[in-house]
Amino acid sequence: MSLLIQKIWRRVELLESPVQMLRRLLLRIRGAVIGQGTRLPKVRMTWPHQVSLGRGCVLQPDIFFNYSHYWMPGPSMIFGDRVFIGRGCEFNIREKILVGDDCLIASGCTFIDSNHGTDPRKPMNAQPGDTAAIVLGRNVWLGAQCVILKGVRVGDGAVIGAGSVLTKSVPAGEVWAGVPARKIKTLTTTA
Repeated sequence: MSLLIQKIWRRVELLESPVQMLRRLLLRIRGAVIGQGTRLPKVRMTWPHQVSLGRGCVLQPDIFFNYSHYWMPGPSMIFGDRVFIGRGCEFNIREKILVGDDCLIASGCTFIDSNHGTDPRKPMNAQPGDTAAIVLGRNVWLGAQCVILKGVRVGDGAVIGAGSVLTKSVPAGEVWAGVPARKIKTLTTTA
């Protein structure tokens, strides 16, 4: 009997609350694309029209989608279907981020697609920065607290260890970890 009650309770918890429905409606009015079946807890979006979430995505609370540029047509943050984004992730995007289907992004990951100049004769905030898009292929797993920097491309099926800092691209099917991240091994498929 208690197992049945637990199952029923779990189903009730999965229903979208009126607050979540209102949040989805308001973000859609402001231009966000939110796919069918995507759960939308309390998140922050500086420019909602810059965010496109695919179908069946699972988002945990306190995610910050920060398009750190002036108003531009969007979207610049494009997430595929069935993407999981953990609590407290931050997307500081000035150019673009593309996330493929079925990716797992664990809690606390940070994505930054721009950089500042480093000329010691000028104030740091007055120097021009450069940008480069971040691309995650399909079925990528990022462990907790990873930092992904500008221009990084992560190939399909790659795994990035918790706490890693990615400064260069990762080929498909490889495991990388460390600060800065480096190749640990190549994943093999079992027949």
